[in-house]
Amino acid sequence: MDWYVIILRMIHIAAGTFWVGAAFVLFLFIQPSAKELGPEGQRFMGHLVARRKLPILIMVAGIVTVLAGVLLYWRASDGFDADWISSGPGVAFTVGGLAAITTLALGLGITKPAVDRMGALGQEIATSGGQPTPSQASEMQRLQARLVLLGRLSMVLLTIAVVAMAMARFL
Repeated sequence: MDWYVIILRMIHIAAGTFWVGAAFVLFLFIQPSAKELGPEGQRFMGHLVARRKLPILIMVAGIVTVLAGVLLYWRASDGFDADWISSGPGVAFTVGGLAAITTLALGLGITKPAVDRMGALGQEIATSGGQPTPSQASEMQRLQARLVLLGRLSMVLLTIAVVAMAMARFL
C-alpha cells in the first residue's frame, strides 16, 4: 500500500471538493442574492469576507488542492515523463491540472485584490455615513462586474478540471 499517494489523494480530493463546491455556491447563489438585497446584501458580503474569511478559506483550499495535485502528478508521471504525459490519463490530468492552476492564479492575482478593494470600499462607505459617493458607487459596480466575470470563468475552468480528473483513469 502506498500511503504517500493515499494521503495525498485524500487531501487533494477533500480540499478540491471544498474549493469547487464553495466557489459554485458563492458565485451561483450567494453573490446574486447579495446583489439583489442591495445594502443589506453588501453588509452580509462584508461580514462573510471580513469576519468569516470565506474567500481566504477558498483560496487556501485551492492552494492545497493544487499543491497536492502537483505532487500526485509528479509521482504518477515518474517525474514529468513525456511518454506518460502524452498518454490518455496524462493528457486528461494535464488538462485538469492546468485548468485548476489557471483558476488559482486568477483567484490570487485578480479576484482576491478585487474582493479586498470591495471590502475597503465598503468600510469607507460605512464610515462616511452609509451612502456611497458617485465615484464609490461606480467603482463598486466595476468591481462587482469583474467578480461576476471571473466567477463565471472560474466555474468553467473548475468544471473542466473536475471532469478531466474524473475521467482520466479511464482513458
